[in-house]
Amino acid sequence: MKKKKVHKLVLDEVADFYLVAIASHENDYRLTWALNQNLNLKLIKIDDFTCNHPKHKLVTNYSMCKFDDEHNHLKYNLISNKSEKGFLLPDLKNIDFILRISGDIDQDSLDSLVQKLKKIDIVITAFVIQEIPDRYNKMFIF
Repeated sequence: MKKKKVHKLVLDEVADFYLVAIASHENDYRLTWALNQNLNLKLIKIDDFTCNHPKHKLVTNYSMCKFDDEHNHLKYNLISNKSEKGFLLPDLKNIDFILRISGDIDQDSLDSLVQKLKKIDIVITAFVIQEIPDRYNKMFIF
């Protein structure tokens, strides 16, 4: 019997977003207010970000705020890195929040945003997560 030749098309999902790590000891609503005031955003609280942790086999909810900047064609999501059941990004336990930015943002604008974040008094530090591991990359596609 002749073997069948099987062709598979594999598409890699290219991330069209950036993740900015933010360390702050404040609650999500205080940080949201500070970001809105200092960065001219209009983040509002929405339903929690729900994640299935394959390692622990738990469904976990993380606080999330959202702002769609239609003028600049950008979308912002502020997601807590902590919940009662653990960390969203366990490799970054010292980070309290993740700011996901999608859309057309150039490197200079991203660097400027991070510098503005660092100047906010309740922000301890902020930095762009340069290399997003594949296991996290798929998590933030929404």
